[in-house]
Amino acid sequence: MRSRREFFKELFTSITKAAAEFAYEVSKTTDNVVYPPGSGDEDNFTALCEKCGKCVEECKNGVLEKYNKLNPILFDLPVMNFDNNYCEQCYACIEVCPSNALKRENLQKFRYVAKLLKDRCVAFKEMFCLSCYWSCPNLDRAITIKNRSYPKFHPAECKGCGRCINACPTEPKSIVMIKVKND
Repeated sequence: MRSRREFFKELFTSITKAAAEFAYEVSKTTDNVVYPPGSGDEDNFTALCEKCGKCVEECKNGVLEKYNKLNPILFDLPVMNFDNNYCEQCYACIEVCPSNALKRENLQKFRYVAKLLKDRCVAFKEMFCLSCYWSCPNLDRAITIKNRSYPKFHPAECKGCGRCINACPTEPKSIVMIKVKND
């Protein structure tokens, strides 16, 4: 037979575990969060980032901002907002990072590429729009035109700058940035 003390200890432990699991699940974001260049894998980046904001201040194009939604893990982390602008890939954010959360070595391991969401794209709804195509600095390589009307994305050629997202007129955007491992 268990003592009263053991019973309450087990109860407290199980309540604590349940609360921790709940907090973790609640804090997961459904947003497509894009971290600055050189961020590496998400777990390592979120653990190392001091949320100092130096990278945000250094961003000349203003694409970096602090995550401001109520999420205890992501709050104040630097994220890329392509509604503001696109990334020039100057990597000034990496140079000013005091915590090594952003590192040039991570550019060799991971990169961002644009992904088209056809169900949101107006070009696939019989409206003429090639905003993403004309904004792309890697013209006719990263984005090509199929049947003179439909954009086709080629991830292997994408530089991950986000110009196409910035130019996209749909809301929500028809293009998202996804992180991929380099081969």
